[in-house]
Amino acid sequence: MKIYRAYYDSRNFSFEAYSGTEAQARAKCLEALQIHTKQCDLEPDWFMFFDNVDGIECDDYELDTPYRDRSKL
Repeated sequence: MKIYRAYYDSRNFSFEAYSGTEAQARAKCLEALQIHTKQCDLEPDWFMFFDNVDGIECDDYELDTPYRDRSKL
């Protein structure tokens, strides 16, 4: 079974989300950015200045599988 890890790194924080599909993981990571925006009273598009929302990266992983440096062994 695969799981997906979406992540976004800003200058000060790292954001992550995990889900059963890539689309869901990316959506949850974007949700994390939006929650952070409200909590810190930031401009709604603050993260667009760093990479843009397309800068959300996503990796897939197999459960019960060993990895080193995010690569399957």
